[in-house]
Amino acid sequence: MLRPRILVFVIACLSLAAAEPLVRIGLGAQASEWVIQLEGGGQVCDRAGTPLMAVAPGEKLRIWWDSKGLSDPTEEYRVQVSHPLALEAADTLMARLRAAGEQPDRVKVPDADTWRVLTGHFQTVAAAEPLLRKLQRLGLDELWVSSEPLTVPPRLGRALYAITEAYERRPLPLDGVWLRPTGELTTLVGKGRYRGKVEIFPNAQGRLAAVNTLDLETYLRGVVPKEMGAWEFPSLEALKAQAVAARTYAIANLGKHAKDGFDMTDTVADQVYGGRDAEQALTDRAVQETAGVIATYGGKPILALFMANCGGHTVDVSQVFGGDAPYLKGVPDYPAKPLTLPFASGVPVPAAASQPWLDWDLLRLADGIIPPAWLNRKVLDAPATIARLAAPVLALQQHLGVAPRPLPSSGNLYLALARALGFDQLVKGQERPQDAAYFQADGLPEQDRLLAEFLSRRGLVPAGAWIARRGPTLQDALQVLARLWDDLSPSAPGEGTLLMDRQVRRKNAGPEPLALAPDLLLAEKSPDGSLRLVAKADIQVGDRLMWLPASGPARILVRRLDPDGAAWDRYSPSAHWRVEYTEADLLALVQKRLAVKGIRTLRLQHDAEGRVLEATLVDDRGRPHRLHGMHIRGLLGLKDNVFRYLTVGQGENRRWIFYGRGWGHGVGMCQTGAYGMALEGATFDQILTHYYPGIALTKLN
Repeated sequence: MLRPRILVFVIACLSLAAAEPLVRIGLGAQASEWVIQLEGGGQVCDRAGTPLMAVAPGEKLRIWWDSKGLSDPTEEYRVQVSHPLALEAADTLMARLRAAGEQPDRVKVPDADTWRVLTGHFQTVAAAEPLLRKLQRLGLDELWVSSEPLTVPPRLGRALYAITEAYERRPLPLDGVWLRPTGELTTLVGKGRYRGKVEIFPNAQGRLAAVNTLDLETYLRGVVPKEMGAWEFPSLEALKAQAVAARTYAIANLGKHAKDGFDMTDTVADQVYGGRDAEQALTDRAVQETAGVIATYGGKPILALFMANCGGHTVDVSQVFGGDAPYLKGVPDYPAKPLTLPFASGVPVPAAASQPWLDWDLLRLADGIIPPAWLNRKVLDAPATIARLAAPVLALQQHLGVAPRPLPSSGNLYLALARALGFDQLVKGQERPQDAAYFQADGLPEQDRLLAEFLSRRGLVPAGAWIARRGPTLQDALQVLARLWDDLSPSAPGEGTLLMDRQVRRKNAGPEPLALAPDLLLAEKSPDGSLRLVAKADIQVGDRLMWLPASGPARILVRRLDPDGAAWDRYSPSAHWRVEYTEADLLALVQKRLAVKGIRTLRLQHDAEGRVLEATLVDDRGRPHRLHGMHIRGLLGLKDNVFRYLTVGQGENRRWIFYGRGWGHGVGMCQTGAYGMALEGATFDQILTHYYPGIALTKLN
């Protein structure tokens, strides 16, 4: 549920026929000066719009707050007691604290109908320790030192100035200015360019705030690409879902920071906003095609929470922010049945499930240098002979456009392959006998040593090959031939994501057809890098593919088995992660929020999807410290609450190794999952109703 003061406003907005809501974005509130430029020049006006001074095109102007060296702190530390509570429970807890001599306050959680109970006022974390001890003695063990904004009366007697490039100082009104460009954009140097109205004014902490006011739809053009950019998530339907979620969030949070002179910040504390510099064509289209659409439940805008990556399953809002919202329930991030497309090899392949002999070097040779039938254990184990290698060497010479040089009938086979491709022409005057001895090539005839040393130094032939007691197998020789090829012409396969229409999308490019040759060779690549040939495969849409040649019909197609599995949210570096701390590092992190001298153990309570619902840190004195929701990952410095851990070592030498998945609070829409759903054909409304069950999509006007 939303706060009543917001509900009244939102319902009014829904009933408007034409007026589009304006949004005020705080671009920063901690500066003592801003350097500005106005597109096409313009005017610095007072906040009522009366011109004060002209700004020439291209001119930089400093707006400077003369603070006389004084500024007030912007935050303090307070002790939060318990996790967010319903109003009645919060009042009961406050009564208990008042009976103990405290003067608690309650603060509304903006993302739920719950309250945080705070007590004490401190300048440092350490100063809160006596209160923490007192509350622990009262039996209150879920305690957290929280950073809170500090509101103080504004200082008087300061001055606001504009300083020109000629160092001329012009006094400005104490309540701030409105920057009015002749063109469309106002530039805050070092920050970005902004459409709409930009004001700069002193705030209560003795610093300068910059606020950008503009219509809702233009605001979203700067939000959607920063929250879910088109380069990272190039799917229109996923971006449309993000546009609706962002629009709904903005409507529900108008007035959130009214006491500071704006509605929302431009950071992850609300929604990331990048102004004109963030805008992209595809995200603009997503905003335009969903213009005015918001998500509602029971006729009211929802709390459209979203996060980067949900770790395979979202979580009920009650487990994170408290309260209860029917549309913020946990949902899976796996398809009931993955969408797959059938592919098949056009040539016979070995039936063995495991092929440890196969690597990229050998597979690449099957792209026109050797017959695919050679990729067979029995063939590769045969001794290498000049007669067997003559055809591959000639094919490679023709492919590279080098003069044909026949293989000699005798001598070292690896050296013969190198000479056939001209590598012997590189060693004279460069290689030294001392290096040949270093790489154990001194057992070869003198005329061969320098070339052998060059090949070993380049990693093209193993150093031990020169003293091997047995002759090379065909596999040994082909792997060296492939490395020689790669040294002259590094492998550059085509790479892209499989789409549902059998097209592929290369990175930072649009969809394109994937042409396959009739004699296609199909392979799978495991996360450990090993390869195996397969006769056929049902490849999940969204899997990464590699193919050779990079253009034209592919003779080799490699499916990369995604190391993050089959979930919709597998398209992010945060899908799975590992974090390691020393004992000292973890203790230092914990001591920022809890008054402990040491850590005895950490106990975790998981739900069925592996998310930690409650963590209990037992300190060196055996006292438990319970944590819920956002406090868990905040205390441990982790991306998400979906994790488990191992410890290695004892005492001061103990190391904590956390393995987890996901990034964010886990409530609402999973941005990466939305992209995965879109790849499998989901429309934006299907995405939204999956992550926000029971909602309706409503037009603002």
